Amino acid sequence: MKTSILPPAHWLALFLFLCVLQTGCGGGGGDGLASGGIGGTGITVSSVGTTTGLGSVIVNGVTYDTTAAEIIVDRAFIGIGNQSLIQNIALGMVIRVEGRLVAGGNPIADRVFFSNELRGPVDSIKALDAVSSQALVLGQAVMIGDRTVLKNTEASSIAVGMVLEVSGFVDESGSINATYVNKVSDSLLPEDTVEIKGLVQNLDLQSKTFQFNSLTLSYSTANLSEFPGGAPATGQMLRARGKLGANSMLVAESLVPVEEFGTGIFDTFDLEGIITQTNPPNEFRIRQYIVTIDSETALKNLKASDLNSGIQVIVRGALTNRSIHADEIIRPEDIRIESNVSSVNLQENSVVLSGLEAATVRTTATTRIIGIASAIDQILPSDHVRVLGRRMPSGDIVASILQTTPSKEAVELAGPTESISEPFIVILGVQVDTATIPSERFKGMNGAPVFPADFFGMVKEGGTVAVDGVLQGGIVRWTAIKLE
Repeated sequence: MKTSILPPAHWLALFLFLCVLQTGCGGGGGDGLASGGIGGTGITVSSVGTTTGLGSVIVNGVTYDTTAAEIIVDRAFIGIGNQSLIQNIALGMVIRVEGRLVAGGNPIADRVFFSNELRGPVDSIKALDAVSSQALVLGQAVMIGDRTVLKNTEASSIAVGMVLEVSGFVDESGSINATYVNKVSDSLLPEDTVEIKGLVQNLDLQSKTFQFNSLTLSYSTANLSEFPGGAPATGQMLRARGKLGANSMLVAESLVPVEEFGTGIFDTFDLEGIITQTNPPNEFRIRQYIVTIDSETALKNLKASDLNSGIQVIVRGALTNRSIHADEIIRPEDIRIESNVSSVNLQENSVVLSGLEAATVRTTATTRIIGIASAIDQILPSDHVRVLGRRMPSGDIVASILQTTPSKEAVELAGPTESISEPFIVILGVQVDTATIPSERFKGMNGAPVFPADFFGMVKEGGTVAVDGVLQGGIVRWTAIKLE
């Protein structure tokens, strides 16, 4: 993952620009629990995403200073500062940080919020492959994979009846892609409550019931004081807490509306999530939020054509109601591979691409295969494949998205460099001969043209490089290269 959504110089430029326009950069509170608006000067920010670092807190690639941050878990104030953060927030949790961007240092977090997607007993569990499994919890499919952070258990130890707390992202099928799973207990006691967050489906105002996927909830005895109309609405995001009754119906004792960004009164917003619906060419949805893009939207680690349902992205921009106008869209993973298929190995669930034979691509049960094929056994030699993925600790390249189209000559290779010896550079095991690349098509950071000699002075082992080419008789002729 990138170390920052924008380089530090860009944060500073944005800060100085907005504070020239504003005499006071005020902000909103969150969930009605904070002690007033965000104080001081600076650009206010609300950021929702996976926790990838603690000490301060890192979310969406940005390190926030949490020295004086309020920590709020399940709407309850827990404490203030780094010690409280470390005791209550864990890697993998999807959190919301509210704070300020300031000149000359890391952004300051004023509040850090965590609420799980659900907490309840496992109804069923099955292994999907060597690294993936699916649990059914409170009627919700929970996908557990190699990137899920597990606490108090291992994936192979999860059993029916075990009570799990789950944090993650809901995908286009309604499944929760778990980033964090905590074993709360071995079984649910009669007095124990369960929790779940979701979008209201099949609302029945007469019987006072609705559904979250296959879970039916009754709100006949719930406190509805937080609903202006006295009842929930179809499509509304709610958090329910209660006890499981007959036929596994959740009888809600508490029912509250949920907004991912709290009050939404901030200058800029970051949202990590999975695209759940697309409306080409310039709009898609992440759960209840509509994201719009235009020609000014910066794309990092992806192309506009990659913005399909199922892809996980980080969106940064301005929020109006539940619509985010994207200034920048980032894919957290940095590996991209594109070429025609040379061979398919169904036993190993892998594909090899022409001209990129050193970079074998593997698929798992959580890989989304889209386009003219929807499963690996439908992929044929000479089909064109575009892979967005990640590298496992073992060195294997695992596809998150594998898009299939008819055969074409385009080739792309993007990932960490392994060795450099001008004019050669090795990326993901593939040796790239840059001698075929016109000198004007060497680019440094931010797309600025550079001379080939300067490019090789800039590139470092481990740094991300993207190179384009064309396939000619099974051999790649490289045509452009850039630092990322």
